Amino acid sequence: MSHAFLFVPTTPSADGAGEFRKGVQALAGFKAVEITDTATSGVASVAVAPNRKAAGKRVYRSGDGQIWIVDLGTWLPLPAKSGCDASWLVEQYRNHGVREMARRLQGVFSLLIVDLRSRRVHVVTDRCGSLHVYYRRFPDGYAVCSSSAVLALCADSRLDPIAVHEFVATGIVYEERSLWADVQKIGPATVLTFDGSGVDEQTYWTFSEVDAEKLNLEEAVEQTHHGLVEVLKALPDGDQPLISDLTGGYDSRLLLAGLLDAGRPFRTTVSGSTSDHPDVVVAGRIASEFGLQHQHVMSERVPSAEEFDAALRMTDGEYDAFDYARILHTHRLLSAGNRMSLNGSFGELARGYWWELLWPNLAQHRSLDAEMVARRRFAAVAYDASIFDVAGQLNLRSHMAEVVSHAIRPIAGFPNTSQMDCVYFTLRMQRWQGRIGSSTNQLWPAFPPIGFAQVLDPILAARAKTRFRSLLVRRLFARFAPRLSRLPLEHGYPPMPATAMNLWRFAPVLAHYGGKVVSKVSARLAAGNSARVAESAPALALRPENAAIFCDTDMAVWMRSPLLQETGLFRPEPLRAMLNPDGTASGGQVEQWRRLATVEALLRTVGGLRRHYTMRD
Repeated sequence: MSHAFLFVPTTPSADGAGEFRKGVQALAGFKAVEITDTATSGVASVAVAPNRKAAGKRVYRSGDGQIWIVDLGTWLPLPAKSGCDASWLVEQYRNHGVREMARRLQGVFSLLIVDLRSRRVHVVTDRCGSLHVYYRRFPDGYAVCSSSAVLALCADSRLDPIAVHEFVATGIVYEERSLWADVQKIGPATVLTFDGSGVDEQTYWTFSEVDAEKLNLEEAVEQTHHGLVEVLKALPDGDQPLISDLTGGYDSRLLLAGLLDAGRPFRTTVSGSTSDHPDVVVAGRIASEFGLQHQHVMSERVPSAEEFDAALRMTDGEYDAFDYARILHTHRLLSAGNRMSLNGSFGELARGYWWELLWPNLAQHRSLDAEMVARRRFAAVAYDASIFDVAGQLNLRSHMAEVVSHAIRPIAGFPNTSQMDCVYFTLRMQRWQGRIGSSTNQLWPAFPPIGFAQVLDPILAARAKTRFRSLLVRRLFARFAPRLSRLPLEHGYPPMPATAMNLWRFAPVLAHYGGKVVSKVSARLAAGNSARVAESAPALALRPENAAIFCDTDMAVWMRSPLLQETGLFRPEPLRAMLNPDGTASGGQVEQWRRLATVEALLRTVGGLRRHYTMRD
């Protein structure tokens, strides 16, 4: 399933037919999808537009017709078992209520539930909020949609200044924001209920339920691997095999260890710009060792105008469309002969990602330094803030410190390592990985099994000393996939626990981390002498790889007279100078240009469709 549009009238007397019709029209137009089913009543109206791997998907109606369910994404019961469908959801809903039903689910999903008996409508999101879904208030009711741009298209809308600044500076929009001030993202682990009295929001799970520091190494290894295998076994069957990412790192290898024990037919794939790329080389060696059917997809290609436009629409303009066009190209190729795509995201949490910022005070019961985390992880890359006018200005470091503080508020008093996990899970994975996943699921099912609760819960409950330096994952390989533990990672050393007997295998570690130290020292020296470096650094062509885009579209014309300058968020002259298609820039300015170009293209696409619908009306 990929898309749905839901409209809930404010009162039984409100006529929501017009708003629903506009929403369905906007969904079909902006996403270029086919509506396969609609259901209407005085309580709510809903339409679905599935991805091509689920072309026959419809609104599920209970036997008595009193409960409708639209399930988006991929979910499993908790604990995992196979064979459950929407009828199982109805049974759980009737027997336990919506909140308890939600607690019995895991995966990457959103559910829309219309209960004609109680005249209530519920929207349920997964624990991380990975599958993005949005809502908007209208005079006659509320609209819910899997696309923020579609909701913006339904009525006059203006850009959200904070969200735009976040996106241009970091490439991500955070918390409940979308790019549009009138459109709000529904949060993680949320049950949003609409009825005659308005909107009620409840959370059915928070990070405070994590059993921090509970499991020792062997317990965490056993439960993590067992949970992963059970999740993989329970995934829906089909005529085509699964396909899984395989790289030179830990996370895809962790997923592979589960696949090897799950007994499911699967293939593997790797993306890389050249055949000698480290990921490509290591993945090929693993595939050869295990006799896997393996595919190398060339990346770093120039997007076509069609790919850029499709990427823009699939991401709602909330992800760099140039970069996502590359991802889309890969998934279009893979989806042709496979049933669903698996990746190793969330595996970083098994390795204590970002914990290096806490060293040597791991697992200490002290408040996380939100300003430090914001400075070093969310506002770490320099960007040109001079393009913003007063209405669009933002102190990014202070703002992101507040965002981090808000994210960890529910777990005050937890170990600092758990607080860092919460930041990574709640901010990074929800709004970065989730945006990519929400977009790709519009093409076909694509998700990270490690992010399912049955796998992630024991990872987050493992003691800090078992996860630091990837010990948990190394021990898992040694215990359940010893052949994998002996094959080197991309940096040349193997993912096995180091002992006196195998220490010689880790010689490449010295070169790897020695290079990191040199890089960090060089960066600090460069930062201390930034003016001189800026003067001597050669100017880089701003967009050499985008030449085809300029030839095949009117983008060069857009950039000389951008709609962005009419939003009141930018200073016209600096904005036009940065967007100048004949200009040059270096480093992060290239990414900043791409993000601005993405939002500019979004404004033009939404504006063009709105004018088209107005003329038709």
